[in-house]
Amino acid sequence: MKISAPVTVGIVDDHPVVRDGLQLFLETSKEVRVAFAASTAEQALASLQLQEANVVLMDLVLPGPMDGIAAIQAISRLHPSVRVVALTSFQDTQRIRTALQAGAVGYLEKTVTPAALLDAVRRAALGQTVLDSRALMALAGDSGQPVLLDPLTRREEDVLRALGEGLSNKEIGARLGIAEKTVKVHLGHIFSKLDVYDRTQAVLTAHRLGILSL
Repeated sequence: MKISAPVTVGIVDDHPVVRDGLQLFLETSKEVRVAFAASTAEQALASLQLQEANVVLMDLVLPGPMDGIAAIQAISRLHPSVRVVALTSFQDTQRIRTALQAGAVGYLEKTVTPAALLDAVRRAALGQTVLDSRALMALAGDSGQPVLLDPLTRREEDVLRALGEGLSNKEIGARLGIAEKTVKVHLGHIFSKLDVYDRTQAVLTAHRLGILSL
């Protein structure tokens, strides 16, 4: 998957210092343009009606009737091409899972370094799952070491690795020298073996199983 530069980003955070700081930092990069900065979920949704954004950085605790999780769900439903990354101070396992199930493609703590945040924005725009190491540990830690009962074939692992890089089915087929419809067949097998229903969850589960590295 390719995206034209600059990557357009929306910021949603109710703390002015955090919101303004993120905007100031992101605007120092020629690869990023801040499309909007909102303090509530409602403002973010209104902004997305007027401003195109490739990625939205979403705090999970917001004032008003709609919190960050509800905002992620609404954006995923109304603007499916927008990639939402949760950027929050909370690191509990259930909150991480809830955000990802709502449609977020990433979960980062606000302690993330500026360079890592910029890299995460780029990767999210390309369709890749963006999880910091603590989020991965939190997801894997509560159930022990997960085991894949029906191992992936070598070709399925190749497809999965390409999926983790954010490649489309057509791009995966071109890389591996197989037809796009064959890629879809492999994806069906991967989803079944990993017990997932979409590409983001497949990559996330593969990370937890150690099949893909962060």
